[in-house]
Amino acid sequence: MTITQKNELYRYAFLIIIVLATYANTLNNGFVWDDNDVIVENSQLEKLSNIPKFFLSEDRIEVSTGYYRPLTYVSFALDRAIWGLNPVGFNITNLLLHMLVVLIFYRVVAALFKQENLALVTALIFSLHPIVVETVNFHAGGRNTLLCACFALLALFFYIRKKYLPSIICFTIGIFSKEFALLLPAVFFLYDRIISKEKTRWLTYIPYVIATVCYLALRSSAVQKASLLKTINSSDKLWIIPETIVTYLINMAIPTNLKTMYDISIPVGWTSFAWYSTALMALIICAIIFRKRAEISFSICLFLLFLLPVTNIFNLGTAMMADRYAYFALFGFSLALAYFICLAKKPLAVTVLIIVCVFFITIDVQRNKVWSNEITLFTQMTKDAPEMCIGYQNLGYAYYDGQDFTNAEKNLTIAYSKKGLGGSMLVGSASMFLEMNKPQKALSALHLKIKYEPNNPQSYIMASTIYENMGDKTMAKIYHDKAVALNPEIFVMMKKRVLQVTRQSEDLMAKHNLNNAERLLKEALSIDPLYVPALIDMGSLVAEKGDLAKSIHYFNKAVVLEPLNPVPHFNLSKVYESLGKTVESLNEMEQYRRLDASLQKKESSVQRLSH
Repeated sequence: MTITQKNELYRYAFLIIIVLATYANTLNNGFVWDDNDVIVENSQLEKLSNIPKFFLSEDRIEVSTGYYRPLTYVSFALDRAIWGLNPVGFNITNLLLHMLVVLIFYRVVAALFKQENLALVTALIFSLHPIVVETVNFHAGGRNTLLCACFALLALFFYIRKKYLPSIICFTIGIFSKEFALLLPAVFFLYDRIISKEKTRWLTYIPYVIATVCYLALRSSAVQKASLLKTINSSDKLWIIPETIVTYLINMAIPTNLKTMYDISIPVGWTSFAWYSTALMALIICAIIFRKRAEISFSICLFLLFLLPVTNIFNLGTAMMADRYAYFALFGFSLALAYFICLAKKPLAVTVLIIVCVFFITIDVQRNKVWSNEITLFTQMTKDAPEMCIGYQNLGYAYYDGQDFTNAEKNLTIAYSKKGLGGSMLVGSASMFLEMNKPQKALSALHLKIKYEPNNPQSYIMASTIYENMGDKTMAKIYHDKAVALNPEIFVMMKKRVLQVTRQSEDLMAKHNLNNAERLLKEALSIDPLYVPALIDMGSLVAEKGDLAKSIHYFNKAVVLEPLNPVPHFNLSKVYESLGKTVESLNEMEQYRRLDASLQKKESSVQRLSH
């Protein structure tokens, strides 16, 4: 082995060790936010035989997401096959992928500029920058980016080496991981014009175009909203493009104000628009002025190019800005910062680099802890975006899942007064308030939903059911009549739907398909939160999943609604027995036997009368 090869191995080892040390405290983090929907509750990931389906459908079969990232779901399925639902395994995969991206980025920069020191400093800055934390910790939002970045960089590396076949293969894998890789041909063009300065035949780009066409064809057949052009935003959001780009740049330069959720104001004032536009133009002018400095002009082009899709040109949903969106753009920023550090004399450059790295690591370790669990994440979200409802709503759900009903009620109530409140959130809140025996709070949520969606009969049906259960027959009839006025058959349809999905869930539970069964039971309870068979089934389901505290809650709710029903008492007896609560178990079993005997006696009397 030559000295050069040894030095290269030492650099690899150094990058690996420092990444492991910085992100070691992520390994015990749990699933959070969309991880539960995308990974934990996604039945498609349970069998590797489902992998071909990922290429023929959207991210989620049950609902239209508009996303098509099949290889990301392949990686989740492989993780599920190896680790089950142990989040540690998924955390390891994300960390390994980030590490791999860092190592490949190091080789790419070295290949681009033939400067090993510049490549090492660039990769080091990128690996430790705090804006990366969200991508590494958030599986549902970050895995696609990590996979795409890995194969996109490989595609660029092979392109630089003029190994076009492996470059095309990696490009194809990249675009099937995330749409960001579609920008790679533009990166190749920039390399050819700014760095290589060789005349490249247009035929060189044709295979990448063919791969893109194949991807778009598959995507159009799999995704309901297949046209990316249809997701382009209206003009009011386009005005925030300069602000978004400049804010990302500021966050990269001074990463002390990073957030789990950014509250972007719309519309943008003229003064603000002018200031941010001027700053953006200054950045573009820098690229022009330093066009002969390939490192600077190329880094600025990378930064702007990879931010373009996430500047709200396309609809990004609630999170109009997020740290994970800037992972690719960070390549450009890291290269520029590394270039300026390397311009200094070695002692000064090393000192500055150490200070920067220590600064970054300190922030990283603290921000990794934010993603430990949903309570820590959503608590931070309420601090980062105090005027948005999403943090309080999600925090309320997290407390509810943990049976902390006091904090659940507190945060769900706060969410009502914040912006961004949606109808679907309100239905979920109403169901939770009902299960917490807070009917008035549930009605408040439904009244708000009616305000947002006055023509949706579901709210009126739920309100009618609640008033009926409260004994207020007048109000129950008023809301009943309003629902019927919107759809004369709605009550019959809803009752049939509740009965149908409850039976389907029972069949799925018998087959041990708990995730899909839970999804159906949640649907049933969102339509009729007081439907006792669904409550009993949900109690049994969560008990089978190991959440005995939550199962007790569902069974007790069923007891309150139907005090003469023996079934929930029997189930409660078994749960208490599992918890080692012998007295409670015996009491519930006694209740069950007494009610069951009374029920059988009544049935016998009815049978004798019928004869």
